[in-house]
Amino acid sequence: MAKKRKGFVQNPGNTAICYYRYSSDAQRDCSIEQQKEAAEKYASENGLKIIKEYKDRAISGTRSDRAEYQLMLSEVNKLKPSYLILWKTDRLSRDRYESIVAKALIRNAGCKVVYVAEQIPEDEGVALIIESLYEAMSEQYVINLRENVLRGMHYNAENAIYNGRKLLGYIGKPNTKYQVDNNTAPIVKNIFQSYADGTPLQTIVENLNNSGLKSVRGNDFTINSLRSILLNRAYIGEYHFGDYYIPDGMPRIISDDLFNAVQLRFERNKRGSVTKKRTNEQLESEPNVEFWLTENCRCGLCGSPLHGISGTAKNGSKHYYYACLGHRKHRCNKKNVRKEDLELVVDYAIDNILNDSAMRLLIASHCFEYYKVNLEDNSGIIKAIKSSINDVQKRLDNIMKAIEAGIFNDTTASRMEELQTQKEALIDELEATEARSQFVLTLADIVKFLDTAIQRYSKRELLEMLIEKIYVFDDKVDINFFFTDDKRELNIEEVRELLNNRNKILDGMDRPKKIDVNGNNDLLWSLIGKDKKPDSFS
Repeated sequence: MAKKRKGFVQNPGNTAICYYRYSSDAQRDCSIEQQKEAAEKYASENGLKIIKEYKDRAISGTRSDRAEYQLMLSEVNKLKPSYLILWKTDRLSRDRYESIVAKALIRNAGCKVVYVAEQIPEDEGVALIIESLYEAMSEQYVINLRENVLRGMHYNAENAIYNGRKLLGYIGKPNTKYQVDNNTAPIVKNIFQSYADGTPLQTIVENLNNSGLKSVRGNDFTINSLRSILLNRAYIGEYHFGDYYIPDGMPRIISDDLFNAVQLRFERNKRGSVTKKRTNEQLESEPNVEFWLTENCRCGLCGSPLHGISGTAKNGSKHYYYACLGHRKHRCNKKNVRKEDLELVVDYAIDNILNDSAMRLLIASHCFEYYKVNLEDNSGIIKAIKSSINDVQKRLDNIMKAIEAGIFNDTTASRMEELQTQKEALIDELEATEARSQFVLTLADIVKFLDTAIQRYSKRELLEMLIEKIYVFDDKVDINFFFTDDKRELNIEEVRELLNNRNKILDGMDRPKKIDVNGNNDLLWSLIGKDKKPDSFS
C-alpha cells in the first residue's frame, strides 16, 4: 500500500492545473503544444478535469522570474486543484533548490504533482528519491552546458579564434581565426582615411548610406557605429575578448599612423571645435574639455548642429561655448550658449527623468511593448531574412550564368560584388536574429536596468540612451525623449537659479551638494520644492 507523506492532505475532487515550459537553449525540448497534448491525454485517461493551464515559452528553467510560473505559484492556493500535471520534473525548474521550494508550496496547497513523461512510483518515499535524482540530472545538464560554452569561449579567446563577434572588414567563422573580407575592408579603410582627413562623422555617415552600404548587421550606418569602428584596435591587429589580449591576433587592415591620426582627432574633438590658427602644441597643452552634447544638439532657430568653441577673456581666463554652425557661417542669428549652462540643463533633465519612478516605469513599459511587438517573436523576421538571402542568391546565380556565357564587364563585376556584400550582411543579420530569439526579456528586466542606469553609465551614454533630440534657443532648451511623448521645455536661467538655490540650502544645512540618495530628510525635500520625497529615494 502506498505510503502517505506526513502532513500532505490532497484537495478533494478531480480538478487539475497544467504547467508547460519550453527552453529555447535546449533544442531537444518538447514543445508547448506537445506538452499540452500529452497533459490532456493524461487527464482524459485518469478522469481529471483541467481548469487552468500556464505556459512559459522560450525561457530557461534556471530562471525563477518566469511570468506564468510565478502566476501559477500565486494562484495554486486559491484554485485548490487536486493535481498539477507536468511533462517532466525539469519543467518546473532546472534549479534543484528552486524546485524543492516550489513543490513544497504546491503540496502545502493540497495539490499533488504528477508527471506525464517520467515514471514516478506511487510509494512516496521511493518517489522522493526518484524525483531528486531527476532534478539533480536536470541541474547537472545546465551546469555542464554552461561550463562547455565557457570553456569553448576561453579556448577561442586564448587562440584568437572567432568568438561570435561580427566586425566590419573581417570574415568570422566558427573554429577559425578572423580573415580579412576583401569586400568590406576597403569600406573600413575609407572610413578611417575620411575621418583623419577632417571629414565630419555625420558627413561620412551620409556618404556611406547614400552609397547603399550597410553596417556589419546590415543596417544603415550611424555616428555611434562609426565611432565604434574608429576606436576599435582590432583594425591594427589586436585581438580583444574579455580579459584576453593578443597583439597580433587579428589580420591588420589599418596602419598605426592612420589609426593614431584618428585617435588624435577624437581627442581634439573632445575639447570642441577650435579655430584653424591654433597649433597642435597649443591644443595638446589645453585641459581635457569634453563637449558631450555636440552630436545631439541642434539650433532651435535654423536646425544646424551645435559645436564646441572656446574663447579667451582679457584677463586670460578660458571660456567654453556651444555655437550654432549656421551662425558661424552667417546664416543664423543664434547666440552662443555657455557650455556649463547648456550641460547643466540637460544633466538636470536626465536626472529628473531617471529619478522619477513613474517615468522609469513608463519608459520601461514602452520599451517592453516595442520588444513584444517587434522582437519577442522573431519567426517572421527570420523567415523574411531567409527569403531575402534566397533572392540574392538567385541573382548571384544568374550573374554566374552570364559569366559562363562570356558576358563579363565592369558593371557585372560591380553588381556581383554588391550582391555578395548584401548576402554576407543578411547572413550576419540572420545569425544575430536567431541568437536573439534564444533570450526572453521581461518588463522587470527593463525596470531593473533603468533603476541602476544613472550609476552605471556616463552622461554621454545616458544622453544617447534616453534623448532623441535637443533644440537650443537663446533662452530655453526643448528636449524630446525616446520611448515617451514627453517633451520638456526648460528655461536656462530658471534651471540655473533653481539649482543654485538648492545648493545654497544644502550648504546651509551643512549637507553635501549632491543629494544623498539614502537620505530621509523630509524637511530637505520640502525646502527644495518637492511636496513628497521621490520613490527612488525612499
